Amino acid sequence: MNVALERRARPRNRRGEGARLREEIIEAASELLAESGDVNQLTLRGVARRIGIAATSVYLHFADTRELAIAVIEQSFAALAAAQVTAIRDCPDPASALLARCRAYCHYGLANPGHYRVMFYADYAGALTYNAERSTPRLAFESLVDAITKCTDAGQAPSDSDPTQLGTLLWSAEHGLVSLRVSRPNFPWPPLDELIDEAVRRIVLGQQEPTIAVKTKQAVGNKRGREEGQAGLGPHQHEV
Repeated sequence: MNVALERRARPRNRRGEGARLREEIIEAASELLAESGDVNQLTLRGVARRIGIAATSVYLHFADTRELAIAVIEQSFAALAAAQVTAIRDCPDPASALLARCRAYCHYGLANPGHYRVMFYADYAGALTYNAERSTPRLAFESLVDAITKCTDAGQAPSDSDPTQLGTLLWSAEHGLVSLRVSRPNFPWPPLDELIDEAVRRIVLGQQEPTIAVKTKQAVGNKRGREEGQAGLGPHQHEV
């Protein structure tokens, strides 16, 4: 009875539309993982129920939950990369682009905590290892190293620095900021962008300040000045 209802809930794909069903399966799994953040709670039957199809239809595309979860992880890395590309589009220099991509990384992780947990699920490291050619995690790291190299070439980072080593340090900082904020939300965290800016400066830029960071500080300072003026406070007076 339930299987019949599930089959009626979704029209049958026409010939040649199996790829569309596969994408729908990945999307349903992505929604479930976003809600739970736990690969161990993902089941092919649960995905089938979410779409409204028979569980056997899922097995035609994915042998098990591991294979399906990896497809979701690859999709999540692609979404992260797209967010970073958008973030750096109008950056005036390599240092600003590096800062913007690091901000985008952290904001993506915090906006998608369920997916972020799954992206770094330890049991799937073998399938998503850095050593796997063209793996999505490898491409993500290589794009970070490339951004650091551009800073070095432009004279915005020390010329004797090792971009791969700096990329490893910077990625560790990004990952730590996201993971700790997700797991310790009640900690009195300083503003996220300020922490990212300082990490980029200290690890890569040698204390140089990217244009985008200067503009952010100016905007914050202008806003604070307006608020103090409205409150009747002088430029160097603060409420205590």
